[in-house]
Amino acid sequence: MSTNRLKLRLLACPPWIRRWVCASHLALIAVLSLVPAWLFPPSVSRIPGIDKWAHVAMYGALGALLRWAASPAAAARSSRWLPVAGVAYGFLMELLQLWISGGSRSFSWADAAANLVGVVLGWGAVGRLLGGESLISSE
Repeated sequence: MSTNRLKLRLLACPPWIRRWVCASHLALIAVLSLVPAWLFPPSVSRIPGIDKWAHVAMYGALGALLRWAASPAAAARSSRWLPVAGVAYGFLMELLQLWISGGSRSFSWADAAANLVGVVLGWGAVGRLLGGESLISSE
């Protein structure tokens, strides 16, 4: 599929579907962030850096979905607060791990930084793909 056809299909998707997909991904991140660590297979923790790459991937998808879900009518306002909201969500998930995961997980500045990198990369990738059209105002 050419880039232009993909772009047209993404822009043709109704806003309620965009928002539903974005909200579903937020819920998935919450579940994966807040379940006790013992639920994850032990092999995952033996691969150096895999945790950070997982954070970048999950929050990269979030950044991309936030950019895609942004309302065209509020593009300028969304371009300022949606990426910040994505990063804040990642920070909140890190904080909540202290209380909700039963003490098996903890806050990590490195994870929070990986979340930030992911949101920025995802937001930028979709912006580049869509050319800022209907989602971001350059003014």
